[in-house]
Amino acid sequence: MSNKVNAKLYKLQDSLIPIYNGTENLINTIVELYNDKTGHDFKNIALKEDINQIITIDEEENSYSYNAKLFVLNTEEKTPDWINFANTITLDDKELEGFKNRYSSFLLFVYDEDSVFAISKGYYGHHLLGEHIDIFFGMEILSRLIDKSSTEIRQIEDRALFGSELGAQRFFRENYSLAYDDDFGKIYKSMLASIKEEDFAKLGIVKKRETTRQVSISGSSSLEISTNYDYKELLNRITKIKRLLLTDGEDFNQFYRVPQKELSLIRDNLGEEIIKKEKKKYLDSEEVDFYHPEIFEYLSSSVTEFTNQDIGTSVEIEMSSSKRFKDLIDEIGEDIIDISSEENFSNSLINTYGSYKLNEGSNYIKPVSLNKWISGEVEFNGKKYFKVDNQWYAYKDSLDILLNERFNNTNFESLAPIIKLKDWDRNENPSEGLFNESFITTPGYIVTDRTYMSHIEVSDLIRVTDNELFFYHVKKGLGQDMRVLSNQIINASRYLKFAIDETDNNSLSSYFTSISNKYYESGNIKYIETDGNEIELDLDGFIGLMKSNRKINFVFVYATNSILTINQEIINTDSRIAKLSLIYTLRDMKRTDFDFLIERNILI
Repeated sequence: MSNKVNAKLYKLQDSLIPIYNGTENLINTIVELYNDKTGHDFKNIALKEDINQIITIDEEENSYSYNAKLFVLNTEEKTPDWINFANTITLDDKELEGFKNRYSSFLLFVYDEDSVFAISKGYYGHHLLGEHIDIFFGMEILSRLIDKSSTEIRQIEDRALFGSELGAQRFFRENYSLAYDDDFGKIYKSMLASIKEEDFAKLGIVKKRETTRQVSISGSSSLEISTNYDYKELLNRITKIKRLLLTDGEDFNQFYRVPQKELSLIRDNLGEEIIKKEKKKYLDSEEVDFYHPEIFEYLSSSVTEFTNQDIGTSVEIEMSSSKRFKDLIDEIGEDIIDISSEENFSNSLINTYGSYKLNEGSNYIKPVSLNKWISGEVEFNGKKYFKVDNQWYAYKDSLDILLNERFNNTNFESLAPIIKLKDWDRNENPSEGLFNESFITTPGYIVTDRTYMSHIEVSDLIRVTDNELFFYHVKKGLGQDMRVLSNQIINASRYLKFAIDETDNNSLSSYFTSISNKYYESGNIKYIETDGNEIELDLDGFIGLMKSNRKINFVFVYATNSILTINQEIINTDSRIAKLSLIYTLRDMKRTDFDFLIERNILI
């Protein structure tokens, strides 16, 4: 049997070391915490005397001395869950007696005073490391071996913070270059790439065959290299990695994970701020990114269970991953989620755990507190933070330069509609709702603010001409609300396309009813044509209007008292959310059948 292993390499967050009073205490503490929480028993195995204090030397004659701790777990034997099914079709069910599953795991820590690395094999090893790992460790290594113009990339997993996509796992027939990628508003979470022979030494890779010219490397929260290694090779690899991390790498991500040392001081404040925002969004029926942190696996799940551990109440919900935030919270029910106050809402989310089944016959897995399901942006002490998949991020300064370069090359003035909305007089119409309602007697306009088609707000206003329909979305200023507005416009365009193509017209019928009930007492929708004629639309007339051959435009209108042009104002706004949202709106609307326009409205 070989004395070599092929195992993923992890790195714990350096910022945890002073918090736990040193590397050894950090290791012992997280193992104890995991054992106490799960009931598992990872045992500390005594090592040979010569294992610790092994010294490795790098190319610059710097010496590194490491210690090691080995923990192993052997679970109790269990009958496999397929036994009962198999027994229904076997001639003699006694032939399957004695079949048992047992899961073994090992976890080896290698550490010095400055850092802690770990390798694991088996199901439970990496679970023990949990939130303590550096989630970008593998990506940081790859960033120092390839650049965006390289074509060695074969697979990417990313998480989108903006636009209609939540994320993607992409595989390439041929090697891919990130130079082709629109990486604004994305977090690259994992990457599979090939590195060439000249870079082997940077990772301490020992060629096993003379013919080997490249090896595959997978970088995520871990580093995985397609070569086996023994213990001394592992130590040499760690030494190479420590040296490599001192060099500059490629900026794959425009966000960085907030260091644990900084986060420990503000985590509660950030948590309070994001709960406050999401409670308001719940009351306003606005969209919220609300997903299990293991998002890609969760999105393929069939059933989710929500359990309030305080009161012991559970509810099972099918396909919860496809539900809107408000609908999901309502379906979970007030017995579990108390929305009567911000404090009760927060406590309910903290005490309620969501777990999921990958298929009907499997067990519920990975229970996670619902306050960790929320994604979104908050501001604290003048700095913006973004939470996604239970990790807090901040923006890199380089993002501003890249965004402004993009907008310098975009002519927004060319996207402005020929006919502009009337100026927004704040004395007459102090709120957005009142401004929209003021168009009820304006020729050519139908008021649609806070009306819905399948829970989607399609527009605030619709302008009707002989040849075109304009669906307006109105906001005051360019701020972080742009993210919500961007998603709203993109979703609205998709639902409208679906509704227009629908043969039974159920979606357009519900939209007509929502509009007429809110703004038009007669039951029909009335508007005035530009020539002064009054048009009254019944249901059939409204459906005919929506399904006519008129060109359809979606118009984003922002109200401002600035004298700057649209381009100037976008570049000068300090809201990165607004800029990123505009980029993704422009991109995603190009994939629809409709035009996207942007209008600067005068605020007086």
